[in-house]
Amino acid sequence: MLAGANGMLLGGLPTYRFDSQTADDEMWADGVFPWIDVLPARLAGGLYDGHTGALTQQYLNDESRREVVDRLFVEAEEIARRNREPWVVCRCVDSGDTLLRDVLRARDYLEVPGPDHLVLAPPPGGLDGYTRAFPSRYRNMVRRELRKLRDGGVAVSVEPLTPDLIRTVAPIIVNQEHKHGIEEDSDAVTGALSLLRRALKQSTYGVVARIDDRVVGFMELVVYRGNAWGRYIGFDYEAAVSLPVYFGVVFYGVMDFAAEHNLGMLDYSVTTEEAKRSRGCRARTTFRVLKAV
Repeated sequence: MLAGANGMLLGGLPTYRFDSQTADDEMWADGVFPWIDVLPARLAGGLYDGHTGALTQQYLNDESRREVVDRLFVEAEEIARRNREPWVVCRCVDSGDTLLRDVLRARDYLEVPGPDHLVLAPPPGGLDGYTRAFPSRYRNMVRRELRKLRDGGVAVSVEPLTPDLIRTVAPIIVNQEHKHGIEEDSDAVTGALSLLRRALKQSTYGVVARIDDRVVGFMELVVYRGNAWGRYIGFDYEAAVSLPVYFGVVFYGVMDFAAEHNLGMLDYSVTTEEAKRSRGCRARTTFRVLKAV
């Protein structure tokens, strides 16, 4: 949905129907829906963890932004009623998004605690600066893992997400999804990666771990407005058994790139909280926000 005035676009809000026929295992595994008694529901504000909400033009002041967000949620509720969807749900709202939370509270939405959302502000100095930022116990752990990766012949690079790279990494992403009970196939993964690459043009990268010419680890990295988001990941556990490829791809391989591009925040979404905290992430609380319509 789009909101505008006098021919000017002011904001937008994506919405989705979610019901028992929705073939999205990741959404079901998320855990937001088992405690909602009635489906279908109207998801509002997008799917991404911690960033559910309406989009508004940056030049709007807070009062105007509140008006736009309110108008968009009025329409979301109308869509839900027309489609006989008993709930409007914002899946994962960051606790710091006070404007959205204020608007929704005024519209009688309920807040339920959500998962912790993990983010990391990369210290200056790239990988060396990142390693030095740890207390000695964790610093030695990181150095041991970096040594294991070197001794195991694992090279990690950050490179543009090309169609060839997408086709190469799709099978290990599928394996990763299956490991977590999410049914995907290579065509679906290729399509999802390609769609975002086309939309964001030069802002999508792959963090790639290789042993010789064999790709053993991958993370999609989306760069936008000075921050970056890790999305799809995949690993070839047979080829890299006992090697800390996960940490090499998700953390160590990103730090020099983050310094070179002056990234202010790396967003690691939710889940695997203990591992992410141990590598420098801090947790931001989130809420599930919902309303019966």
